[in-house]
Amino acid sequence: MKKLQLKKMALSLCAMGVLFTSCEKEDVNEEMDFEAVQLEEAPFKNYMVITGSTELTKSVESFLKTSGGQIVNTIPEIGIAVVSSKDANFMENTLKNQEIVSVIPDYEFRWIPSTEGEAVNNPTEEVTPFSIGNSEPFYGYLWGMDAIDAPQAWNAGFTGKGASVFVLDSGIDAEHPDLAPNLNTELSKSFIANEDWNIRPGTFFNHGSHVAGTIAAAQNGIGVIGVAYEAEIVAVKVLSEYSGGGPFSSINAGIVYAANAGADIINMSLGGTINRNGTFVDADGNVLKFPAKYYQEIILAQQRAVDYAYKKGTTLIASAGNDGVNYDGNTSFVKLPGGLNNIVTISATAPEGWNFDPSSNYDVPSSYTTHGRSLIDIAAPGGDSDVSQLDMIVSTGSTGYYFSAGTSMAAPHAAGVAALIVGKNGKMSPQELEKQLINTADKVDGNGLDLFLGKGRVNAFRAVTE
Repeated sequence: MKKLQLKKMALSLCAMGVLFTSCEKEDVNEEMDFEAVQLEEAPFKNYMVITGSTELTKSVESFLKTSGGQIVNTIPEIGIAVVSSKDANFMENTLKNQEIVSVIPDYEFRWIPSTEGEAVNNPTEEVTPFSIGNSEPFYGYLWGMDAIDAPQAWNAGFTGKGASVFVLDSGIDAEHPDLAPNLNTELSKSFIANEDWNIRPGTFFNHGSHVAGTIAAAQNGIGVIGVAYEAEIVAVKVLSEYSGGGPFSSINAGIVYAANAGADIINMSLGGTINRNGTFVDADGNVLKFPAKYYQEIILAQQRAVDYAYKKGTTLIASAGNDGVNYDGNTSFVKLPGGLNNIVTISATAPEGWNFDPSSNYDVPSSYTTHGRSLIDIAAPGGDSDVSQLDMIVSTGSTGYYFSAGTSMAAPHAAGVAALIVGKNGKMSPQELEKQLINTADKVDGNGLDLFLGKGRVNAFRAVTE
C-alpha cells in the first residue's frame, strides 16, 4: 500500500496533466510528444471548493450561498462543496475566503471505455470438477474461479455471507436474475445527474453489472456464479453508463457515501493517470491542456475521500489500469485512484491459451496490465484476448452474459476474495483484511515482490483456511 508521498494540502506542487486510461482491454496511445491544444471553453459544469479543514463548516456554506454560485451538493466529511456558477470571477472571489484553500473545475473525464463486451449465448457442456458452482450454465467458462481456488472455498462452506461490497461504477441492472438476489436496492445510489443507479433496460454490456457479477452473482442455476456468491452488493453510480465518464466529485462522494453506509469493501474498477507534463488525453483521443496547478489539488481531494473511508474501516480495492506502463522509477505518472495511499491495487492475469484445460497456466500477466512493484499490491484474473475469446472473463451484463478483459475484471475477483474473508471473520480493519489477502496469495513467480503480480495472485481457499 506504499503509493504516493503526499504533502499536507500544499496545493502548489509540480505541474501535472491527466491521461485517463481504460480498465478494460483497449489500445492506449502513450505518445505525448505532439502539441497540446489549449482549451478555450471549460469542459466542466461545476467547481469543487476545497477547504483547509477536512470538515465543511457552516460559515463556508453560508459564504458560498452568497458568492455568485449555487451549491449543487456537499461532501462535508472531507471539506468539499460542489458549486455551479456562471460568474467569470467566481474562482478568484471564492479564494478570498481564508477558510477555502482551493477552487478547481469539477472536470468530467472518461474513467472506463464505452465499448461493449462480446455476448456469450451458448453455455459450454464441458465437464468440470464438482463444486457448488457446477450447476451454473456458464460455469465451464469461469477459468478465473479455478485460478483462485474459489470452488475449494465454496466446498469448505465459505460464501461471503455477511460481507458487503459497494461497487463504485456505472450502475447495476437490478432486474438481472444473477444480481437481484444479493443487491441491496435501498442503499444503492447514483451520483450522476439524470441517471439512475439501476441501468436502463435492454440486452447490452454494462460495466458495473459485469463487475458486480464477478463479485457476487448468486448461486441459482441460472448463469454464472460470483466469488462471494452470498455477499451483499450495493450499486454506487459514479460514472455514466453511456460514456464511462464522470466528474471527480462523484467518485469522491461515492467513496464517502459507501464508508458512511458501513461498506466492508469498496470495489473501484476505474482509473485515470495524472501526467506531469501538464497534458491529458480526452475520451476522443484529443490532447488537451489545463492549468497545471489543478491536478495536484484533484489528487489531494481524492486522497481525502480515500483516507476518510479507510479510517471508517472500509477496505478500498482498485484496478491498476490497462496502459501497460511500468510505474517503477517513472515519476511522470500518478495513477488514480490506484496510486493513492490506503488503496489495494490489482493487476491482471490471464491463462496461457486456455481451452477448457484445467492444467493450463492461469498466471500469465495480461498483455495490457499496468505494472510496477511501486504500484501493484496483488494480482487477480482479468483475462486477455490475444489468443482466444475464451481467455476473457465471462460475467453478467444487462439481461445477458458477456466476455470482457481488463484490470476492471481483476479487481472484482480480489474484492470477492476479500468478501469471503469478511464473511468468515466478521468486520475487519482495512489493515487486517489487506494483510490476509496478501499473506495468503500464491507467490506464483518467486517469493519476492513481482513486477507484474505484486505480492502474488489472490487465493480464495487459502484466504479462508489459513
